[in-house]
Amino acid sequence: MEKVDWNLEYGELAKDKDFVNKYESLKNNLIELEHVLEKLLPLRVHYDKMCLPAQIELDLFLAFTMNSLYWVQLRVQGVDPTTHPIKDELARIKSVMVKWQEVKDKEKRPTVDLEAAKRFVRSGLYDPYRAIGQPANKKKKFNDEDMNE
Repeated sequence: MEKVDWNLEYGELAKDKDFVNKYESLKNNLIELEHVLEKLLPLRVHYDKMCLPAQIELDLFLAFTMNSLYWVQLRVQGVDPTTHPIKDELARIKSVMVKWQEVKDKEKRPTVDLEAAKRFVRSGLYDPYRAIGQPANKKKKFNDEDMNE
């Protein structure tokens, strides 16, 4: 990866503090992104040996990063990226990222053991007759003493 010399002179624009702050912020973000890409791009050699989820995450990250950088380039050149096809491409990548997150979240959710649940329902977790100490479906017998009272 080619190193970029980030020390630029502002010239007449040095007086415009708003411009200088925005430029410095953009410059710092791009330097940070450059460091991240320096760590990730060597992984291309091992791409075929990576597990599928790692390949998907790397592909999504790189696709989103490259398209976002193109968006920034258009903005710097004065082109409105909201009318450019890159907007649709970024939206497509974001939707795939959301779907991938849903897949990962679905794997983390607990699952129900259906056979165990069927056994619980079949045997009954709560028997109201057992709780009050009376036999189920039995007729109550009255003796004469109970009737006289």
